[in-house]
Amino acid sequence: MKEESAISCALRHAFAWLCLANVVGVLLALLLCFPQVGMLFGELTYGRWVPVHLNWQLYGWTSLPLIAWLFSAYEMDFAPRARKWGLTAVALWSLALVSMAASCLMGHTSGKIFLDWKGFSLGVFLFAQVILWISLERAFRANRSRWQGGAYLWRLLVLIGLLVVPVSLWFASSPRTYPPIDPSTGGPTGASLLGSTLIVVAMMLLLPRTLRLSGEAKHGRWLTCLWAVEFLLFLLLEWRGGTHREWEQIGGLALLIPWVLLIPRWWRCFAWPEGSAFWLRAVLCWWAALVITGWLEFLPGVLDRMKFTNGLVAHSHLAMAGFTSSYVLLLAVVLGGKKWSQLLRAGALWWHGAVGGYVLVMLLCGWWEGAQYSWMTEMPFWREGLYGMRLLLGIVMALVSWRWWKGAISMGES
Repeated sequence: MKEESAISCALRHAFAWLCLANVVGVLLALLLCFPQVGMLFGELTYGRWVPVHLNWQLYGWTSLPLIAWLFSAYEMDFAPRARKWGLTAVALWSLALVSMAASCLMGHTSGKIFLDWKGFSLGVFLFAQVILWISLERAFRANRSRWQGGAYLWRLLVLIGLLVVPVSLWFASSPRTYPPIDPSTGGPTGASLLGSTLIVVAMMLLLPRTLRLSGEAKHGRWLTCLWAVEFLLFLLLEWRGGTHREWEQIGGLALLIPWVLLIPRWWRCFAWPEGSAFWLRAVLCWWAALVITGWLEFLPGVLDRMKFTNGLVAHSHLAMAGFTSSYVLLLAVVLGGKKWSQLLRAGALWWHGAVGGYVLVMLLCGWWEGAQYSWMTEMPFWREGLYGMRLLLGIVMALVSWRWWKGAISMGES
């Protein structure tokens, strides 16, 4: 019997969490359209289901493909003992997500969005991260003779850097830790948005090399230097502080716009595997939309009108369901090969169409909400209609994710 691949295992778990998280998302949309349905769930209210949906999407759907990426980078499947540790880490990761959901549904969370880990669920999640690190360290020791020079060095540095992740999560989950929100406006600072997005830029720059794609990497040093300069500027802007009404914060966030052109130029230097062209285009299109609209929505007047409305829901889905999902789907295609490419093309256009429609519907809803505060006490037809459209689009995304999950299971059994 063929031994299970750690990479494929992580991908299958990821698609399971995508499907489950989308089902919860449909439930949330249903409760917004028909609040009386909530009576069927008793104490399991809308507010308790929201963190389940958010965390399953972030730590289940988007994080597990990144773990598969790490398994590939450290060539986990070539080290039998390390692979067993990796499989255990994936199982514990999913167990942590189950315990987190149970904690949230019982009303026990840290109260911090995307950092709802608390008590037992936090302990399980930290333990899963420790086991994951051990699996990577064992793979590193088993395969280090295969790597030379820079290939060895960056793997070592990443391994060292990952040591701080459990500590950082434990610290950040505490309600005593101050979140990156400007206290005078209730909105994000340009520096906080710049810093978090520069991490994404770094991942996009590293992706072709860590996947060991062939090609002539032109301008690599220049792009690395540019990224380093922008990161230093982020640190300066973070130290100075400020609001979205100051030109330093607006200009700092605008530093991301050139990457809309630089990332595609960089990726074209490499030979991507067959079947990845569709998802490459998807990633880059959603990336351009995310950066440009993110900067426009940060401008004075626009952010003031949109920040406490469904405009935030639109932008978060543009980031997660659009860009991030396309990114991890590209990872699945490159890591999984031709079979995964064929599986994911089925329903791909439905997925992108539903996500695009969802973003537009919520953007329109948020813009009207910012101008007509009466929606808080009334049930205007335009808002109820847009909520109904959101429910239908969410169902489409859930059905596509179910099809992908079903296909992933079938490949695991073959």
